[in-house]
Amino acid sequence: MEKKRIYKGFLLVILAAMLFGTTGTSQALAPEGISSTAIGSLRLLIGGPALLLLAGVFSRTSAFSFRPPLIPTFIAACGIVLFQLCFFEAVARTGVALGTIVAICIAPVISGLLSAVFQKEHLNRSWLIASLLSISGCILLTVAGSAVTIDTTGVLLATAAGFGYAVSLVASKAVVADHSPVLGIAVILCVGAVLVFPRVITEDLSRVMTVPGLTAVLYLGLVATAGAYLLLAKGLSVVPVSRTAIVMLVEPLTGCLLGVLLLGEIFTPVSAAGSVLIFCGLVIISLTPEKIKLGQVSP
Repeated sequence: MEKKRIYKGFLLVILAAMLFGTTGTSQALAPEGISSTAIGSLRLLIGGPALLLLAGVFSRTSAFSFRPPLIPTFIAACGIVLFQLCFFEAVARTGVALGTIVAICIAPVISGLLSAVFQKEHLNRSWLIASLLSISGCILLTVAGSAVTIDTTGVLLATAAGFGYAVSLVASKAVVADHSPVLGIAVILCVGAVLVFPRVITEDLSRVMTVPGLTAVLYLGLVATAGAYLLLAKGLSVVPVSRTAIVMLVEPLTGCLLGVLLLGEIFTPVSAAGSVLIFCGLVIISLTPEKIKLGQVSP
C-alpha cells in the first residue's frame, strides 16, 4: 500500500511538471507587448485564489480552521515570488538556453542540499546518479540549436530564480507536513499574490485586456498554476523534496516537445539525447526504493 501511494505521488508530480512545462509555450502564444513580469505576477494573482477554491473541494480541512506554520509559509511564498520575478528577466538578458540551464538545473542540487540539512533527507547514490543524468539531459535539451548570450547580471538573476524555486519546494514540504497539502500550497500562493500585487499595478495591462491576452493569462493562472500546484501539493505530501526537484525536470522536456509540435521548433539529435537522459534519471529516481514515513503527512 505504501509503495502504491509513493508511485502515485511520483505520477502526480510528473503531471504537475508537464503542466508547468506549458507555460513557455503559452507565453509565446500570448499577444506581444505583455511583459514577462506581468505574466508571472498575474499567474500568482489568479492561481492563488483559484487553488484556494479548489482546496475547499479536495481538502478535508476547513480553510477557516487551517493554521499553517507562519515562517515556512512566508519563506515558500518568497521563494515562488523570487522565481517568478527573476526567471523571466534572466531569460530576457541571457536567452532561453542559458537562463533555463542555470535556473532549472541548479534547483534540484540546491533543494537536495537544503532538504538534507533542514529536513534530514538522505541523499543516496541513486539521487546523485539521477541528478547527473537529468541535469545533463536538461543542459542538452536547452542548448540544442540555441544561441547562448553571456550576461553576468542575467546569470545572477537565473541563479536567484533557481534558488527561489528550490527554497519554495523545501519550505512547502514543511508547510504540508501534518497539514492539508492542497490548502498549504494554496495559502503559499495567496501570500505570494499579495507580495506581487504592488508590482502588478505598475505594469501596462492593456494588452492583457484582450481576448487572446485574457485567454493566455487565465490558462496560466487556472491550469498551469492552480491545477499544476494542486497536483504538486498531493505529490509533495509523500515524495521527498530531493526527488521531487529531479522529477520536475520533466518541465523543460515538456516545453521542448510543445515547441516542436506547436511552435515549429526542430527536434535535433541533441534534443533527443537530452530527452533520453532526463527519462533515465526519472526512471532511476522513481523506482529506487526508499523508506518514507507516510504517517507524518495527512492525506
